[in-house]
Amino acid sequence: MVLVVGGMAQGKLDFARQALGVAAWSEGALGPEGCVHGLHLALRALPDPAAALDRWLAEHPEGVLICDEVGGGVTPLDREDRDWRELVGRTCCALAETAEAVYRVHCGLGVRIK
Repeated sequence: MVLVVGGMAQGKLDFARQALGVAAWSEGALGPEGCVHGLHLALRALPDPAAALDRWLAEHPEGVLICDEVGGGVTPLDREDRDWRELVGRTCCALAETAEAVYRVHCGLGVRIK
């Protein structure tokens, strides 16, 4: 599995298409494709994100997960939003541990950090 992270609108999907050969992807959902663009959105929509992600990874061991960095900036006032931000951050940390490669994309430029 490959994890691609970066800020919103920084060119993560274009990077994955060009550098990693991604041709099809699910948008904001853990779909049947081998790439998820918008993992942060998928995690918010799932009742049991950890179990769903484990199932997706078992089906797509060579998959690509693309996630916005959501932990920067002003801390949300709403508890639900803070919990979601923490879930995204902790999930990305766990994924990075097991990923074959991790890329951070900024201004369209991908840098391999693992």
